[in-house]
Amino acid sequence: MELTLESALSPGGMVGHLSYLLLVISMMMRSMTWLRMFVIASAFTAIAYDTIWLKDPVGVFWESLLVTVNIVQIAREWLIERRTSFTEEEMRFVKARLSTLSKSDARRLLNMGLWVDGPKGAVLTTEHEEVDVLAYLVSGRVDVFLNGKRVGACGPGNFVGEMSVLNHAPASATAVVAEPSRYWVIPAHRLRALQETDPELAGAFQTGIARDLRNKIMSHNAALSNSA
Repeated sequence: MELTLESALSPGGMVGHLSYLLLVISMMMRSMTWLRMFVIASAFTAIAYDTIWLKDPVGVFWESLLVTVNIVQIAREWLIERRTSFTEEEMRFVKARLSTLSKSDARRLLNMGLWVDGPKGAVLTTEHEEVDVLAYLVSGRVDVFLNGKRVGACGPGNFVGEMSVLNHAPASATAVVAEPSRYWVIPAHRLRALQETDPELAGAFQTGIARDLRNKIMSHNAALSNSA
């Protein structure tokens, strides 16, 4: 094919443009699976272009290899997703706060923490002190105290200590387990390290935290309206 405007706008040229357009679109995908799908579509289009118009065996070889690699990666990710399982309490956590993550990423995040049966009186955060762990309640209740006065409570579906952990700040209040509770905890240093090593996973987790914060604010505003 000649290097002319006419050849660039010919049917063969348009097929070549399409292969690169699909590759550009793939770079815009947030999902790795969709990114790979568009790369595969781009490579198949390029194979047709190289075969029919350019008669380029080198291009056909490398585009075919690109298709093969991406198909293998998609199959691998599919198998990992199929083999990933959760307990009932883990599934409730995933659906409520980690729904934007793939099953494998959610499993990886959960494995960074551990499940705890907290007795009544266990202290999760202490006012003005560094917060060591971020907790997520699946059952029970945690009371929140400010200057020794109870100012609120956290229940199933709530995080405890999230703002202090994410902002590297001392606890703004004391959180005490009010009744036997079950919760998942992740060490603060591990969560902060995740922000450096895997910002995408950390960002998805922070989205779940933001949802909880929004629900807490809405509940607080509703309580104020009812007491007015």
